[in-house]
Amino acid sequence: MSKTVAKALTILKQFTPAAGDLGASDVSRLLGMDKVIAYRLLRTLAAEDFLVQDPSTKKYRLGPGLIELASHNLRQVPAGEVARPWMESLRDLCDETVMFVVRRGTETVVSLPLESRQPMRVAANVGDAESMHSTASGKVMLAFGPDSLFDEVLVTGLPAVTPRTLISPDKLRAEVKRVRVRGWALDNEECVAGIRAFAAGVFGRRGEIEGCLAIRGPASRLTDAVIEKLAPELVSAALEVSKKLGFDPAT
Repeated sequence: MSKTVAKALTILKQFTPAAGDLGASDVSRLLGMDKVIAYRLLRTLAAEDFLVQDPSTKKYRLGPGLIELASHNLRQVPAGEVARPWMESLRDLCDETVMFVVRRGTETVVSLPLESRQPMRVAANVGDAESMHSTASGKVMLAFGPDSLFDEVLVTGLPAVTPRTLISPDKLRAEVKRVRVRGWALDNEECVAGIRAFAAGVFGRRGEIEGCLAIRGPASRLTDAVIEKLAPELVSAALEVSKKLGFDPAT
């Protein structure tokens, strides 16, 4: 790496929340760098949009060029891998199977499973696919996905996977509305008898749903009380992953 590039990168690393905006004098003092060199490098970084200069103070802050670079990089990383640290924390918290689930047509597909460490646990494998109307993740995708998705699911049919599966379009539509308000969905033994799950959506930079974080386990352990306690943690984790993917909840 050239010395000039190394100096420019070192300058960028000085722009922390604690440091605030910085000018050439600040950079010179922090790095023991000649002020003229600091000035030239700051101007070069600003010209490439890596920094933005405040016209009143003449000081600099991080610019949109860095955000654009980061977003390009994130688009190359599977969302499930971005979510992995939060998934590991959730598994440590509840000791149940945690999954990152994506959509494939009108099915939900497991893209990253982290199984519970308990002797009696729900198994999950990459590529496991289920009918969207019978899963918690599917309901989240119906709630926050494109409007046309619900009709696509109806066309494929609503088979009764278990006695608890929602097979009425009206009941499914009402459930999807509840999910949209509540922010997470429940699979109450609707996909597999004796197994419950709940899921929250993960969103991308443009607000599109990228997938879901889901927790799945035996109904004997995932009682209503346990799910109500864990659901806020799941929603919070999904939001943090969404932010990591560039999602802005304020928009």
